[in-house]
Amino acid sequence: MTRLSLVLILIACVSMPAGIAFAQDGASGGTVRGQIVDTTTAQSPIEGVEVKIVGQGSEEFEAMTDANGDYERSGIPAGRYLISIYREGYGDRLGKPVTVVNGGDHFVPLKMTKKDNIITFFQKFGFVFWPLALCSITALTFIIERLFTFVRSRSRIGTEQFIASIADSLRKENIMEAVSTCEEAGGPLANVLKAGLLRYSQAQIEEHDIGKEEIQEAIEEASLLEIPELERNLPVLGTVAVVSPLFGLLGTVTGMISAFTTIALEGTGDPQQLAGGISQALLTTAAGLTVAIPCLIFFQLFDSWVNRHMVEISQVSTEIVNQLIVGEGGDA
Repeated sequence: MTRLSLVLILIACVSMPAGIAFAQDGASGGTVRGQIVDTTTAQSPIEGVEVKIVGQGSEEFEAMTDANGDYERSGIPAGRYLISIYREGYGDRLGKPVTVVNGGDHFVPLKMTKKDNIITFFQKFGFVFWPLALCSITALTFIIERLFTFVRSRSRIGTEQFIASIADSLRKENIMEAVSTCEEAGGPLANVLKAGLLRYSQAQIEEHDIGKEEIQEAIEEASLLEIPELERNLPVLGTVAVVSPLFGLLGTVTGMISAFTTIALEGTGDPQQLAGGISQALLTTAAGLTVAIPCLIFFQLFDSWVNRHMVEISQVSTEIVNQLIVGEGGDA
C-alpha cells in the first residue's frame, strides 16, 4: 500500500508541470482596451478611430472605437506591441508601446489632436495675427513690385557691349548714333548717359564750348531721377523686416502671460489648460521670423542691386565724359 502511494505521488509530480504548460498554451491571451479622446479641455470621446496593435513579429490586430470612444480587442498573444491610431481629420498617433500578458486586461487610454483648418490655425495667434498679416501682405506686395522694377530696368544690351558701342560712336564723333544706342539699350545707365550726350550735342549745335562740369551736371540730374526709382519702397521692406519679429515677440509675451495666468488660477495639474497660451507664444514667434527673414534677404538683395547700378553709372559716366572732353580737345 505504501509503495502504491509513493507511485501515485511520483506520477502526480511528473504530470503537474505538463498540466501547467498545457494550461498556459491553452490560454486565450490578453485584452487591450481603452478610451480615445481629443486634446481639448472637454476631452470629448472620438468615435470611429481605427486602432492597430502590431507585434514585434508583424502580428496585427485591429479594433474600432464606439460612440463613447472606447475600443477593445481580446485574444492577443503575450508579447510586446505598438498601438497606432488613425482618424480622418485628426493627427495620427503612432507607436504607443504596451506589453500583453496572458489573461491580462490592459487599459491604454489615448488622445488625438484635431487637425487645424485655416481659420482655427490663425485663431491661435490671437490679436497679433492682424499686424503680422498686414506685414506679410506688405512684404509680398513690395517684393514682387521691386522684382518687376529691376527686371524692367535691365539693359536690353549687355553692359560691355553697350559701353563698347558708345565708345565706338564717340571715336567716330557721331553723337546721335551714341544717343540712339542709349535709347535702344534702355535702363538707368543708358538714360543717364543719354542725358550727358544730349547736353553735349546741344552745345555743339549752339556752337559754344562746354566743360566737363556741365556734362557731369546733366548726368547727375538724370541720376537723381533714376536712382530714387530704384530705391523706391526699399525703406518699407526694411521697416517690415525690423517690425515683424517685434510683433512676434509681442505675441510671445502675451501668450506667456496667458499661460502663467492659467497656472495661477488652475495650477499645473492639467497641461491642456496651458496649451493655448504656449501655442500662441510659439506660433507668433515663428510667424514673425517667417515674415522677417525673406523680407530682410530681399531688402539686402535689392540694396546691393541699387549700389551696383550707382557704381556702374559713376564709373561709366566718368569714362564717357573724359572721352568727350578729350575728343573735343583733340579737335581743337
